[in-house]
Amino acid sequence: METVFLGIPVRGVPTIVHQASSSDPAEDLTVPLGGPVPVSEFYAEGLVSAAVNEHYGSEPAVQIEYAPYGKPTGLCTAVATTAYQDEGLSLQPCSTPGTTVWIIDTADSPATAPTYFPIVNGSDTDFVHPFAMTILGNPAHQLFTPIIMQHLTGNPDSVPANQLWGAAHGTV
Repeated sequence: METVFLGIPVRGVPTIVHQASSSDPAEDLTVPLGGPVPVSEFYAEGLVSAAVNEHYGSEPAVQIEYAPYGKPTGLCTAVATTAYQDEGLSLQPCSTPGTTVWIIDTADSPATAPTYFPIVNGSDTDFVHPFAMTILGNPAHQLFTPIIMQHLTGNPDSVPANQLWGAAHGTV
């Protein structure tokens, strides 16, 4: 489960993958708009570029805000700059254009697991192999598993498991 490292609500704190816990406020991440909206809505707000809107305009997208105990912080899961290879995710102001928007790339969901999908960053300019949320290693065997950006591989039919995500709604 995506988690804010040590639960610290400060710009630049990394987000990691950590075992789910119903009592850990570091896992209190919300979608401020209540659910995915078309990328075009983020474009209208100036949060993604015209190129991203042209390519992904009707695809669902979200911002993921850190809200420990349900209290919004104004900090979202993001990249600090335009996405690049191996950049780590961290908390950034939700108002930051491009870097805080996440596109749910259902077009690249594998046919054998359609409920899992790559998540592409809204700052992207590579639409063939965009930068997608990726984990390295097995979180079950690591204390600290960072989430990084890597070019999406195997798309559309063979995206590797470490680049596929799902969504859990409510308390986990």
